[in-house]
Amino acid sequence: MQNLKYPIISLALILCTFSAYGYAYDAAVSLGNLCEYVGKIQTDDNGATNSCEFNPYLSASIDFPLTSQFFISPEAGFTFPKKGRDENISKMSLFALANAKYKLNFMHFFGGAGLYFTRISSGGGTEELNNGNSTSAFPLPEGAVYSRNFILNAGLGVDFTKNISADLHTYVFNLLTSEDRAFSILINGTYHFGEF
Repeated sequence: MQNLKYPIISLALILCTFSAYGYAYDAAVSLGNLCEYVGKIQTDDNGATNSCEFNPYLSASIDFPLTSQFFISPEAGFTFPKKGRDENISKMSLFALANAKYKLNFMHFFGGAGLYFTRISSGGGTEELNNGNSTSAFPLPEGAVYSRNFILNAGLGVDFTKNISADLHTYVFNLLTSEDRAFSILINGTYHFGEF
């Protein structure tokens, strides 16, 4: 639970900061699943790649109106820390987005850009891994190591009631480099607190 303390505090600070600088139309909290780098990660020796794995995340956003239908909607979130395919390493992702949102009667569309951080941590040392024909010793990080990516975000949502909606997001990594381009998909349920 210690690993969750700082992301939760960060989300609270971001929400308070945004609300202090202007009138907020809506504040929302989302809980969903993040499918990271779909089809880009090899999962076995036969060359199979990943699809969608269980990877829950929590995010918070605030909508600031520019018109009655167009909003600025900053968002920040994180995935819960978990062990990956390697039991020696714990991984979590954090993201901060600057989104614009266009609302219709019961739907909304959004797009934007932001930063995506991947946090990997372990106790250090080395691990013997297959290198093709034999094995080699690969170093494990001692403590936490972060990587950072610039991402583009696009998606749509459906409003079921005034307080409940569901969203589908697509994060695009390395848009201009076809070799490294990757997509992550997020599906969530959102609770809207309304004006404050």
